[in-house]
Amino acid sequence: MQIKSYSDLYKLVVALSGVGTFTPEEKVNIEQFVNRRAFEAYSASPSWPRYAVIGEERTISSAGVVPYTEGSLSEIADFQRIHRTQPFNRNSALEYEFYVDSSGAHVLNLIANDSGKVFVNYQKKLPTFTEASSVDEIPYEFFFFLAHAVYADFLRMDGQHNKALVEEGVANNYLALELEKIDIKSNNNTINKKFSTYVNRQAR
Repeated sequence: MQIKSYSDLYKLVVALSGVGTFTPEEKVNIEQFVNRRAFEAYSASPSWPRYAVIGEERTISSAGVVPYTEGSLSEIADFQRIHRTQPFNRNSALEYEFYVDSSGAHVLNLIANDSGKVFVNYQKKLPTFTEASSVDEIPYEFFFFLAHAVYADFLRMDGQHNKALVEEGVANNYLALELEKIDIKSNNNTINKKFSTYVNRQAR
């Protein structure tokens, strides 16, 4: 998957603004805008391929809880589906119902003789993007949305509300194009589709 650096994003925002550089205070504001808008894009779909993890084996406690964190595995931001065995292989996999609270996902009707493992579809946590951070990789699918949305925020902060509305529209068009790509892919697979059948309603 393609990436761009934070510095590339910053340079594009500078170019859109038509100024040579921003003040230190403005740079701090832009960083905050970047992360707020990145979260907006991230939250717009549960199916961004970059953050989707499918059928990862996770440990489940004796109380039937799958925690958000486990060892060196990615932190779970959003539980989507939980299966008894590896899903989306040749054979069907029993899918568990669950509910989520602050401790993790509580699996319902857990089969008593299971091995203490389940397979989880989830969304990884969105990193924080900063100029100084080692995590400076901006998802390419967010890049142009972020640039125009951040510039819109900067214009709004500067009192230029009409120009901000124009940039907001440009930003939303970029995001809509990326979301459309996800919808097209989602219509061709079953990763996030759940079909209610006799099999997945039984704890056998």
